[in-house]
Amino acid sequence: MRKRLIIHLIINSLLITGLLGVYISLPKTYQSLDNRLRDFMFISRGKVDDSKMISIVTIDEPSLKALGQWPWERTKIARMLENLTTAGATIIALDVFFSEQDKSSPQYVIHSLGLDKSLDKKLVTSLPDYDQIMAQTIGQTPTILGYIFDLKKARNSEQFPIINATISEKNFANTEFLPQAKGVTLNLEQFQESAFSSGFINSLPDESGMIRRVPLLMKYQEVVFTSLAMEVFRLVSGLDAININYEHTGISSLELVYDGGSAIIPTDRNGRLALNFLGPQKSFTYISAKDVIANTFDKTLVKDKIILFGATSVGLMDLRATPFDNALPGIEVHATAIENMIKQDYLQEPDWSEGATTLLLIVIMLFLTLLYSFLPAHWTVLLMCFSLYGLYVFFDFMLFQQGLILNMLFPLVCVVLLTISSTLLNYFLENKQRKKIRDRFSQKVSAAVVDDIMRQGSTDLLIAQEREISIFFSDIRGFTNISEALASPTKLIDMLNIYMTPMVESIMHHQGTVDKFIGDAIMAYWNAPHHVNNHADKAIQSALQQMQQLKRVNQFLLQKYQLSIDIGIGINTGQATVGEMGSKGRSDYTIIGDSVNLASRLEGLNKPYGSNIIISEFTLAQAKANYVIRELDKVRVKGKKEGITIYEVLQEGTAQEPLISLLKRYNEALECYKKAQFIDAMALFEQLKATEEKTTLYELYIARCQNYIDHPPSDFDGVYTFTTK
Repeated sequence: MRKRLIIHLIINSLLITGLLGVYISLPKTYQSLDNRLRDFMFISRGKVDDSKMISIVTIDEPSLKALGQWPWERTKIARMLENLTTAGATIIALDVFFSEQDKSSPQYVIHSLGLDKSLDKKLVTSLPDYDQIMAQTIGQTPTILGYIFDLKKARNSEQFPIINATISEKNFANTEFLPQAKGVTLNLEQFQESAFSSGFINSLPDESGMIRRVPLLMKYQEVVFTSLAMEVFRLVSGLDAININYEHTGISSLELVYDGGSAIIPTDRNGRLALNFLGPQKSFTYISAKDVIANTFDKTLVKDKIILFGATSVGLMDLRATPFDNALPGIEVHATAIENMIKQDYLQEPDWSEGATTLLLIVIMLFLTLLYSFLPAHWTVLLMCFSLYGLYVFFDFMLFQQGLILNMLFPLVCVVLLTISSTLLNYFLENKQRKKIRDRFSQKVSAAVVDDIMRQGSTDLLIAQEREISIFFSDIRGFTNISEALASPTKLIDMLNIYMTPMVESIMHHQGTVDKFIGDAIMAYWNAPHHVNNHADKAIQSALQQMQQLKRVNQFLLQKYQLSIDIGIGINTGQATVGEMGSKGRSDYTIIGDSVNLASRLEGLNKPYGSNIIISEFTLAQAKANYVIRELDKVRVKGKKEGITIYEVLQEGTAQEPLISLLKRYNEALECYKKAQFIDAMALFEQLKATEEKTTLYELYIARCQNYIDHPPSDFDGVYTFTTK
């Protein structure tokens, strides 16, 4: 696992290094995608309530239907301003401008037709001048005019925008960051002179055509001017001055100076305010212009409020694309900027955001690398979804709770790339590990077991672990004599292959694992690496089958080499350490432990007891099937202090006569022996010997009984100690 983690760290570190290089060197390339992701955050958040301090008087479809096409007579606009002022409006800001005379004005008509020279002068001067009426109304109402800068084409104007704000540039280093205007289109001179103040109404879309930021200040002929929104906020807040704070990267903020205090508006390097949109169209209170002019509107919607006047009709084309709405009236953009400044609900992209994004990418890489290195492959997609959702929650909190604009694109791309990279790397490493496992086990277990191991994705099998297993040892009796009889290495190997092939097939057939061949001996085990139900039974059943197959093997060997073989099998069940063991570059999957040593000792005990299959009391306790079992002895093998009971397995199933009778007589003799009744036990064993062909077991007990009769033991416990292996 440690090696796997290191590989993941190296690969993913290189990946993040490349990603950071793209992030730092190509900032403009991905900005549009990053903005789109932030737009989704706005849509996901949904609409929020406004402060109810702003109402919008709209040039809407009903107004155009009732009052005619725009522009209307200036007297109607004047009446609207008067009615709004009478209703208690704090400020009235116009998101329209009047750069030409009202051509419906009677005086304008007389002059345009040249009738002013032929008509009585008093009559002409007595005719209403709509522009003059509106100029007087502007002067008598809290009206702020809007005008527009031209950023591309120079336009010479004898007039200059009204300058009411005291604006200074702090730490200005002769590098312009404010938007530079080349020309200006103003209202009629008489309107300009009558108005209390004015502000530009430009809203600059970004590269994708979206309005996400608005300029609060612009520079024209080396003079700084405020936007309509900034001017409205300046007036309602009672600001004395505005300081533009510069840093080496550009403008950092605007400092608003009050009588006795100051506040900060965070901006981007060009002095633009990032808009915290409230929602789609009609997020603010709308009042139809026709109702205001007719003085039939709800006065409570105007009293002590900021009033913005502008077009919302689709036909007038004053529409802007925003994250919430592809056709948001431009007047709502100004309303949003004013609302953000009033509530101080700012969004800012601090100068340390690049460093924060870099740190976030590194944290994501370390976090996901750690998890992807240890979690199974099928968790990858779920973890990626969890990580993406976690980032969504994080960015939502930072954007709407902390007001911080951080790069969203690269952390999300980082998660996806790391997922792809780690998945491919895990696939490669697991395939390599699977190949290693397949190579290790293809000669140890059946192909079906190998396929099952691969299917389960057990790539950690080679790691050492403690497991309960059933261990099997078998050995050919008198192998040295057989070797001498064959007198040929080729014949000896051929004989071993003839014998071992069906034995190994039986082990694999019963879901066992062949550990190794030790000369003529076979070592195998059950329940590792693959889980095997009833593994003790499987080991015993394989041993019984091998004894049956040995008969057929001997028939073949008699014909071919004129010899037959006999084998002994020892089986023990217990805890053992299983896993990959050996030296670096040369290792094998094997088992070690006391339970293994005991199984080996049991195999060796077949010779003195004249048996073929010996199992320990631990294996018998685990066995579920029915077997014909004969208790052989309670022994203390070499290297052990405690005695264990060993059993001979005669057959599977239920014993039949005369075997039942034989075992009954044997058990009686053994019981006498255990009770130290050696004379009775010896007599019973001698009777068994007289009636049986295989007498090794009886001879062993006869000899012991005779020895104990001749040399009575002082503390006989029925346990016989073997001093040799």
